[in-house]
Amino acid sequence: MKYSVPARLLELEESATLKASEKANEMISKGIKVFKLDVGEPDFQTPKKIIDAAYNAMLKGFTHYAPSSGIPQLRQAIAEKYSVTQSNVMVTPGSKQGIFYALYSIINPGEEVLLLNPSWSSYKQIIKLSGGVPVEIDTDENFTPDIDLIKKKISKKTKAIIVNSPNNPTGAVYGNKTIKDLSQLAIENGLFIISDEIYDRLVYESEFVSFRKYMKYEDGLILVNGFSKAYAMTGWRLGYIITSPEIIKQMAKLQGHTATSPTTFAQVAAVTALKECEEDVRSMVDEFAERRKIIIEMLDKKGLKYVRPEGAFYFFIDLGNYIKNADPAEYLLEKAKVSVTSGLGFGDNYSSYVRISYATSRETIISGIENIFNAIGI
Repeated sequence: MKYSVPARLLELEESATLKASEKANEMISKGIKVFKLDVGEPDFQTPKKIIDAAYNAMLKGFTHYAPSSGIPQLRQAIAEKYSVTQSNVMVTPGSKQGIFYALYSIINPGEEVLLLNPSWSSYKQIIKLSGGVPVEIDTDENFTPDIDLIKKKISKKTKAIIVNSPNNPTGAVYGNKTIKDLSQLAIENGLFIISDEIYDRLVYESEFVSFRKYMKYEDGLILVNGFSKAYAMTGWRLGYIITSPEIIKQMAKLQGHTATSPTTFAQVAAVTALKECEEDVRSMVDEFAERRKIIIEMLDKKGLKYVRPEGAFYFFIDLGNYIKNADPAEYLLEKAKVSVTSGLGFGDNYSSYVRISYATSRETIISGIENIFNAIGI
């Protein structure tokens, strides 16, 4: 039988972030020294309290099915953190899955979802999988949303806006006015806001502002978060959604027919993460801040222009003045043996950009940045 790829998969693009890492890993497997500044994954070990909690949970029998919305004790812990009830909370196998559930639960075929570029590469693909149409809107020179431009892009088909602050790939943290303006715009036009707040703990120079300051969940706010970044739990695949109980019920049906539920003992461990690991989080954030400082000092010393990131653990830098007629990420991998992520994965107008992740050791950061400088001749 000849396999024919379904149209919906033919339209799907590879993950830009995973693609960059895979190329580097292939070189490393051949014995080539590569400095990896690509994947947005903390290099810290998951805090021991969380690991011990998972182990003890398994010994106590938490190795069976869980309710489709998540175990009550974790939903309650999340509800307490956000001052809501359990009916507002659903636990998911990672925040990426949560974004898919959110879009699939609100989008009818052909409806539009506004994307504020540069934006995480998976958003566009998940919109397509959900039957929606992505409408990409570039931010300004400081990677801040242009409210007037967004207004012009709203049509009768517009259903939602995806917002990610702190932002991947830019590290931009949207200020109070931006969040307030976007909230009012969504409410006035009857639009959903899907707020991806996975980097909410990773803020260095400004204050994180959540949409819940200006919107109610009944207004159309769908908040997505998880444990991957702040708790170094990427491999645990655990996230959560907070929104109105009506939407939670629909998403729970969807999860029940796909993933069934997140891993039970991982959920038990996540309760420990929320309640007992604040010191671990602060320690990791302090180290990220130091790594960020190192890069800032190195870039400033060379006079390389960039937008100073205020959160997450990325720099998004335009190398168009230094690398011509080539994808900067491919060029740096070949010439500098440094793996970064191509800007093309975050929007069509960012082909000259690269995303540099500092979720790795100081030694790797320093050596990698120096190699980049040498490769571009500064």
